Amino acid sequence: MENREKKTLTGFCYWGGERKVNANGTFLYNGGMCVAVLLEEGSQLNELCEKVCGALHINFEGKKFFYNTKRDKTKYVTLNDDNGVSMLFHLNEDDVDLFVEDLGQNNDPIRNTAYNSTRESMVTDNCSSPEGIRALPSSNQVSNSCSHEMGLVPYLPDNANEILTGKGQLFESPDLFKQSVLLFAASNKFSFTYLDNSRAYYRLVCKVAGCTWKLTAKLNKWGCFSKTELWTSLNICRRDICNDFEHAFQCRLNYGQGWRAKEKAKEAITGPPSMTFHLVPWMCRRLVEAIPNTRAIWTSTDEGKFKQLFVSYGCSIAAFRSGYLRPVLKLDACFLTGYYRGQVLSASAHDADDGLYPLAYAIVSSENDEDWLWFLVNLKELLGGCQVVLVTDRNPSLLNCIIKVFRGDCNAWCLRHLKENFSKFASSKGLKAERRNTALKLVNDLAYARTEDSFKYHLGKLYGISPDLSKWVEDNNPKHWSNAFFPYKRWDKMYTNLAECFNSWILPLRDLDIIQFMTGHVSKTTELLLRKHTEVRKWKLPVGKEIEKEIKKSQEYARKFTHRNSSPTEFIVANDTRKLYAVKLIPRHCSCLAWQMSGIPCAHAARAIQSSGFSIYDMVDPFLKKEMQMAIYDNTMSPVPLHDMPSPSSFLAVNELNDSNVNNGVSCTDPFLHPPAVKRPAGRPKKRRIESQTQDKGTVFCSRCREPGHNRSTCQSAILG
Repeated sequence: MENREKKTLTGFCYWGGERKVNANGTFLYNGGMCVAVLLEEGSQLNELCEKVCGALHINFEGKKFFYNTKRDKTKYVTLNDDNGVSMLFHLNEDDVDLFVEDLGQNNDPIRNTAYNSTRESMVTDNCSSPEGIRALPSSNQVSNSCSHEMGLVPYLPDNANEILTGKGQLFESPDLFKQSVLLFAASNKFSFTYLDNSRAYYRLVCKVAGCTWKLTAKLNKWGCFSKTELWTSLNICRRDICNDFEHAFQCRLNYGQGWRAKEKAKEAITGPPSMTFHLVPWMCRRLVEAIPNTRAIWTSTDEGKFKQLFVSYGCSIAAFRSGYLRPVLKLDACFLTGYYRGQVLSASAHDADDGLYPLAYAIVSSENDEDWLWFLVNLKELLGGCQVVLVTDRNPSLLNCIIKVFRGDCNAWCLRHLKENFSKFASSKGLKAERRNTALKLVNDLAYARTEDSFKYHLGKLYGISPDLSKWVEDNNPKHWSNAFFPYKRWDKMYTNLAECFNSWILPLRDLDIIQFMTGHVSKTTELLLRKHTEVRKWKLPVGKEIEKEIKKSQEYARKFTHRNSSPTEFIVANDTRKLYAVKLIPRHCSCLAWQMSGIPCAHAARAIQSSGFSIYDMVDPFLKKEMQMAIYDNTMSPVPLHDMPSPSSFLAVNELNDSNVNNGVSCTDPFLHPPAVKRPAGRPKKRRIESQTQDKGTVFCSRCREPGHNRSTCQSAILG
């Protein structure tokens, strides 16, 4: 047999203090002293005890020793002999907590503990003492010993009934529930047994025959026991509120009552939604003060009602102006679902690994010309004159405002929305699913066409399917959505998916009032920037995971190609159809133009790089490398102090009294903003956004007239006899 290496533990030795348990179930050691000692496996009990007492500078005589385990820090095991020392090393890894106390401090632990390393005796609840089993100690001894061995301060009889209060009581965790039951039983001097014992359901009864005491508990809908009133949480569903209320009070609520209960709870926590607009000027001023170079502005109507809000953090502005982010922005809007509804307009950029980087957002009433124009004017000011490409979903108001502010040639249309409109047009011309899908693939090829000749080639194939489809493409401004005609480098960002990611990212905030939205956005942005700042330093490659996937695709496809050198850095590459492409590694050029447009080596370049001896990562555009990602996320968010945020009532006091001596954290110069004048539609707010992509959905054809767009039951066409 091989000699196993002896285990070494770091022993944290405690002496002179008191073990206690908090109301939330956490344990602590008050007072006394603590030293660290290295413990070696194979030590004898006397040797270990002398070593511990020597480190604590106390006398070994008259002391008792016990420890807890890595499995359950609330259970304490007494050290009685050398076998107990062996068990200490068996039950723990790396470190162990050792406690030293005087023998006279409590009763003999061998008699009174339910956890003993040698298992010489256990407390029993038999009324008599059969031969071979020690006599049961007094009830006070059981209570004190049980609490002591669990590391708890015993409850006095006066407050014993406060541990379990009755039906409907809620706990934060199953462990806290079990600890509370144990304390309750010890304080009331009785024993119990589990009939059911799982992490989701518990059923306990008293061990005494004929006793009617019983207890049942189960896990609630949120995966934990909770002692708070759960409907005060802002993230709980209304239906769960109804279910929990019925479980606690045996009274049913309908959905409307649950909805109103949550709205009342939200109002009790954050105040009425109408009063949160008073804090907008204060919050904007605080953002500007806390985060250097932040742009946070708002507007109001002549009647003092809130109108618009624009926010862009200084760290985001610095990253963009410094040239770390690619000059491609995705613009989009999504609806708010709170009491005053409205829209969130956003501008988002790609980081070096094609991840989301939020640049700016605005809260406005709707997607109209006035609001989009105001947003774009503020966006252009923070860009500092940088030439950008704006990818949009062809919203009419947005298109008009881009022409006024940025000129229309920088507006790139989202391919997804274009294909959606094309699919509807193709369906109106009676194209069946197979031919329509073929036409959609051709539209995709037209969008990614690198040259005008390639565009014309695919347009001719589309003309062969239907001349009407070809004319539709020509009439819908290919210069805004085809790479062959777009005047700026688009980095092959053909979709507004990044903007949709932003909309999903802020989804938990869209039901909140405006101040909670602003503070929540600060928290989410801070967490995002810090997480990316940490992650990029763990990259093992010069590029991120998403860029690495694209490189692997190019390398896999390049296996089918052949090449020949014309110089050490210039190659002729033949693809699988024997077409020849010229590749120049310096300065990153391929005649297919894909390398130049995307920044990632195309398959032709990948084949040439493989035979040149260069690393393919050196040929990736610097915008997509690790160094650029680190530079982007070195601009982390400064903390925003909100401890002194005034309450809405503070604004009311200042507004009504107009007293300069009132000091509630409110400046008398802050305007008193009223909520916007909006008419809320009837019914519950819609939480699920209507999906705009329809090209994959089947078209309905009438079985009576064979025309698309309706069925037989709604057909109104005249059938000639």
